[in-house]
Amino acid sequence: MVDPILAESPDLLSLLRTGEAPAEIRRFAARGVIPLEADDRLRALLLVLDDPDADISGLAAGTFQETPPEELTRFLDRSGPSGIEIDAVARNSEDAFVLERVIRHRNVADETLLRLARTVTGSPQDALVVNQARLLRLPALIDALYENADLTQESRRRLGEIREEFFEKEVRRRQAEERLRQEEAERARAEEAAALEVETAPEPEAPAGEELDPRTLNAAHRRIAVMTVQEKINLAYSGGKEERRILVGDSNSLVGLAVLKSRGLTSNEVETFCAMRHLDDEIFRKIAQNREWMRRPAVAQALVRNPSVPLAIALPLVKHLGARELKVVMNDPNLAEGVRVTARKLVLDKRR
Repeated sequence: MVDPILAESPDLLSLLRTGEAPAEIRRFAARGVIPLEADDRLRALLLVLDDPDADISGLAAGTFQETPPEELTRFLDRSGPSGIEIDAVARNSEDAFVLERVIRHRNVADETLLRLARTVTGSPQDALVVNQARLLRLPALIDALYENADLTQESRRRLGEIREEFFEKEVRRRQAEERLRQEEAERARAEEAAALEVETAPEPEAPAGEELDPRTLNAAHRRIAVMTVQEKINLAYSGGKEERRILVGDSNSLVGLAVLKSRGLTSNEVETFCAMRHLDDEIFRKIAQNREWMRRPAVAQALVRNPSVPLAIALPLVKHLGARELKVVMNDPNLAEGVRVTARKLVLDKRR
């Protein structure tokens, strides 16, 4: 039977958190019989796992080990546990399912993840390795995983790729930028010397569009080539038209998708993208799903007439083409048979 004092207590959890709870209350919490709702009962148990009284902490440890994993995962999923409570679960559970939920929880502390990274195996280890966003935010997690004696070969491969793409490439990018700065400085010195030789002659006016000469474009390609994926994504959001044209065809589709979200992107650029044959299918799919872009007939026409656009995207757009464009499509041998046949059928239907 529960002590009446416990039942009358207005806030047992507060007493436990502040360390002011008497031994009797802590003992009830350690046994898991404190008069609270199920989630708060588990919270109380977590609070006494490190009780200074060895008998109470030992009793709490035994109760925790007897708690079914399903109850622990429900607590993690529905009760909004704090980072401290999640850490307590992680330190006292060896169940792979529970640890995976801990690792995936949005409130889990970095310190908890770093400690788990050095020891976990199986699905919890996979949950750490596949969360690329978290690894980029907390690079120390990669080092901690490498310290894990049971790190799988597949996990090592994935982590190596992330290091190469997002961190080691940064060093090469800086070196390339330094070389570019040196080249520009040498070019500036050469131009200055040439100007001194002809200082009496009037300075020629720079022709329009000179900033987009091949040397400038090549420099942009070289600069982008040594960027990390994150840097390319940032540039896709904020860069100019020429940079977007280069980035939309990046081998990592995340970069191309970022271009489509750029604040400066115009419909004319989108139309140009639709005619490119080296873009990821997901780029074409995102364009086709954008109602504003698809209001422009030229965008739909460019998608249909691009042989690289998947049939599932191009085929529904054929019906939106005009009669003249349908004739061009039905006679284009580079297009898929399904697209040409559909265009031919629509032309015949319009003649009737």
